[in-house]
Amino acid sequence: MNIDRHRVTPVYQYSTLTAAEQVRLAADAISGGDVATFGARHLPEVERRVAARAGRAGAVAVDSGSAALALAVRALGVRAGQEVVIPEVGWVSIGTAAAQAGATVRVAPVDRTLTPSWEQLAPLVGPATGAVVLAHLRGRPAPDIVRIAAELAERQIPLIEDGAQAWGVTVGGRPAGAWGTVAAFSAQTYKMIAVGEGGFLLADDLDLLSFVRAVAGDTRVPTPEAVWRGKQRMTEVSAALALPQLDHLDALTADLRRLQRRLVDRLLTVEGISEIIPRTARDIEDGNGSLTGMWLPTPDTARRLASDYWRAGLRCWWPGPGDLHTAGAWPVQPARSMVEIHSYLDLQTPWLPSEHHDSFADHVAAVTTRTLCEVAV
Repeated sequence: MNIDRHRVTPVYQYSTLTAAEQVRLAADAISGGDVATFGARHLPEVERRVAARAGRAGAVAVDSGSAALALAVRALGVRAGQEVVIPEVGWVSIGTAAAQAGATVRVAPVDRTLTPSWEQLAPLVGPATGAVVLAHLRGRPAPDIVRIAAELAERQIPLIEDGAQAWGVTVGGRPAGAWGTVAAFSAQTYKMIAVGEGGFLLADDLDLLSFVRAVAGDTRVPTPEAVWRGKQRMTEVSAALALPQLDHLDALTADLRRLQRRLVDRLLTVEGISEIIPRTARDIEDGNGSLTGMWLPTPDTARRLASDYWRAGLRCWWPGPGDLHTAGAWPVQPARSMVEIHSYLDLQTPWLPSEHHDSFADHVAAVTTRTLCEVAV
């Protein structure tokens, strides 16, 4: 893999770092006419490798992370009359998957990690609970997943682990995606592995994986009884695009973490930030380095800083009103919230050669300091 270490333009679309190899594999598939799902070469290979990274028995590649969530809910037998508990922050299709199955959606409040702990989930879990969804958000692990997985297993309630933003993340000494009854990953344009649209469903239950493969469009796979089937499989060309990115993922996350350490160190010197996530060396190593979170004193401060970041050429995310990652934009909200989500902001880590890390961190700190000083006046 040939990456130009001398390029100085920050790379935010990480998939471009392996573009040459993606083009080669995709061109080979297209020119050879090998674009069908049946008889594909790249598709089973990408499934095998994604499953192996998470230590799971198997994976099914589908056309989006949202499809993976919907298939997970269906495969687990969630139905009308049951409830699915989802976190207050996460993409809207988490709730959509449950609602389309006829289940009642219940929303658990999140704390400053942007995820719920078992204390927030426990009051919502009961005899009617068909599944619980827990998301690893913003390139960081859901810190209480080890306990949550154990508590749900004791109650025989399935856990759906949403790893859409968690490529390269670890928690409890295991990869994200290793804890749920079923795990879902996304390969949408803005994810660490990006093929435009794509996703993966991972599990250890071979019968469940076979069912998912069947209803997602593999007509060669039988089911115990007749079921409605659809077409939700990833294409062979998309699988070809994913493979070089999987090859590069460990090197990419190592580079991003190195720059993230510089960013965190510099931002810790800036007055006016209430909290920075991640903060410790262990926290950084468990994440994938792609995003550094900040809690600001007020929503207006977060909004103002986000605007100034974009003007300075820095990519960030501010979950303002109407953002579909937040329950405020969904049909169902938690009974009460624990945090003011509009006071949160995170900054994306670009890929840069290591010799430019310090200057980039200084630039971020300068923009942040200037904005927060102006707000304080």
